[in-house]
Amino acid sequence: MFPAGSACVVTASELNKTFKTAVSFDRFGSSEIALEGAKIAANQITGVISTISNFLPQEFFYIDPTDREYVCAETNAFFTYFLSELSCKKVNPPSPRSLSGYYLHPVEWAQIAMDHHVPVRPVIMKNGILTVADQLNLGQPLRATMVGERMIEKDIPESVQHYMSVLSKTFEMPYLSCFFVPHQKPGEYFLVDISFIPDISSPGHREAIVSFLTL
Repeated sequence: MFPAGSACVVTASELNKTFKTAVSFDRFGSSEIALEGAKIAANQITGVISTISNFLPQEFFYIDPTDREYVCAETNAFFTYFLSELSCKKVNPPSPRSLSGYYLHPVEWAQIAMDHHVPVRPVIMKNGILTVADQLNLGQPLRATMVGERMIEKDIPESVQHYMSVLSKTFEMPYLSCFFVPHQKPGEYFLVDISFIPDISSPGHREAIVSFLTL
């Protein structure tokens, strides 16, 4: 969806071919970056879409097996720094746990949501594992996604639109996708899951992300 030559895909499996850099900590903006052989300065990068939470050791198949865990850990640490330092638009910016937004345990996001009066599905924790209370008939999940201030899905109930607005302002992430299920009370919904990783497999999401980055 971007003009030819204006975007580059960076993956761990081809990192040694597609991405090279010499970062200057004192002059990060002028640090030279090579993306698929094209050299630019860090401050010339105008947008980033991060579609994974972290690189995995298995992706570094070209590294000696005994070194993959170390190389992967170092690469994740570097990209957390690199993405944090970029001043361009990011979907989503990194956090200490993830290259894209937050990486929260369900207990963490549930507590944040409840603190802001967003109903969360009742769950049971057994041996450290969260499971939905068996007696609940939660129905088919409803997906609601915001990119910037734009709601992507159509015909979202007013209560869910309100919850999404609250959560979007709370987390302050350009991309937020949530799943809700019907509440026992007509017109109300429970929050059941949150994702901060952009779903670029969805055409509507792709269009909204490109629009957000190019406006």
